[in-house]
Amino acid sequence: MRKRNILLILVFFIFLIMGIFVHGIYRDSVDWRDYGQRYLCDYDVKVTGLSGREVNGTTVIMVPIPASKEGKFFTPPVQKGIYFSQKLTHKVFDWSEEEDKGPYFENATEIFDNKELCSDWISFIAETNKGYMLGFRTNETKLEDIDCGVSLIADYFDIFNPINNESPILFPVENVSNASSVPYGKYTRYVSSPTYDTYVYISDNLKGRGTVSFEVQLDANNDPTEWSGEYFGWYDNILFAKVNETGYVRVKAILGQNIGGNDSTSSYSSQYYSDYFENETSDNVNETPSYTEVARSP
Repeated sequence: MRKRNILLILVFFIFLIMGIFVHGIYRDSVDWRDYGQRYLCDYDVKVTGLSGREVNGTTVIMVPIPASKEGKFFTPPVQKGIYFSQKLTHKVFDWSEEEDKGPYFENATEIFDNKELCSDWISFIAETNKGYMLGFRTNETKLEDIDCGVSLIADYFDIFNPINNESPILFPVENVSNASSVPYGKYTRYVSSPTYDTYVYISDNLKGRGTVSFEVQLDANNDPTEWSGEYFGWYDNILFAKVNETGYVRVKAILGQNIGGNDSTSSYSSQYYSDYFENETSDNVNETPSYTEVARSP
């Protein structure tokens, strides 16, 4: 009987240890899951027509930045403490000290402010009289095109009504078109792709030097581990414009949706998207006078 009890206790501890390791591995798979399995925002900026141009002084280009309609940057997930089971598994598998703390996601200031996101250009967050924008500056006398992209993680994005529910879109935001919605299961979705006005900026040392083309794209999805296929999806927010002026220039942005595999309102299938690529001479902008940059982070 005593041997049997010892054996049962031994089996219990074996299963306990195995359970701890299984739990630790499972929690790691959740904490360190792929970016596509989270609330994810992909933000890409391409500014062409600059390469090879010779200029004097500091060149500044500014584009809309991911923020809510009110200009509020979204908050990344807080770095949470790991479980005891994870600490044990990390010790056994010799995780690095940084990884042992759990994943850390940068906020907008850390990602954009005074970083070299693309060759020759330093990015900064600008505070203008139109609101926050993302700026690129260089003192090079021969310019290169801008081509960069980042992924931003959040605790939550509302893909059903991102304009009015504080999800990131291309900000500044002015004159939003009728963004009416229709029922969609327990939620609603847009009837068609809303449009609105936003701004780009080109410094005066590029005045009279031809067309500069802007392609700014933002795609944000909800977490497929939290939402069923019917409600999983994303919204796409794009700005395509060809600009021949300097200073602040008002341009049009469009927002589309793809929810549950239905992309009928995707901005990538819209006339807005087709017009930009089919009519290379078209300038889809409304020009406004130049303004002075209010401030930027040092």
